[in-house]
Amino acid sequence: MRVVDSPLLRTGGFQIYDGLPESSFCQRLLDEAIGLSGSAHESLVAYSDAEEVRGGSPARRFLSVAGGEVQRALYWAPWVGQLLRTLTGTAIEPSGGRGTYTYYARAGDFLALHRDVETCEIAMITCLADTADSGTRPGGLLTLYPTRLFEPLSSIRSTPHRGAVTVRLCPGQTIVMCGGLVPHCIGPVVAGQVRIVSVLCYR
Repeated sequence: MRVVDSPLLRTGGFQIYDGLPESSFCQRLLDEAIGLSGSAHESLVAYSDAEEVRGGSPARRFLSVAGGEVQRALYWAPWVGQLLRTLTGTAIEPSGGRGTYTYYARAGDFLALHRDVETCEIAMITCLADTADSGTRPGGLLTLYPTRLFEPLSSIRSTPHRGAVTVRLCPGQTIVMCGGLVPHCIGPVVAGQVRIVSVLCYR
């Protein structure tokens, strides 16, 4: 069965979970992410390339680092594999040895519209921290286009409000999505806001 035929895609291509993983493990992930942050490197691309389908080089600015042993334990956990098999209806395996931690830590850090690379059919993203002031409009929102799976990215960019589903992933929440099919982007974070997420890719 292909991901395009999966139960997950038939429900919009994404699911959001509270408390997955449970809070004490999320704290361990956050502690690891903070401990590794000094080794994070900048990913900076001023303009998106001409890719219309998936992969390519979307405009972006953020910091990231390869995960450590705590994140690796989650990446390869049998219960995660079972969850993904249930959602996709097929065998799913990690795309690599480790995932990454991504830090949207400076005002304006963002990730432009894209579909994930070929080795990331399914993405599992867990929000570990968000320092946004509750009294201000936070940034770093995830926007997905579940009804525009087969449109060129340029077409979606020209009409960005049509079919947009905006999600605020809060600390302790995880989204599992068909990242290789559902177009998505991360809006810029605001001044004083730091978002840290764990990113795991499966194929």
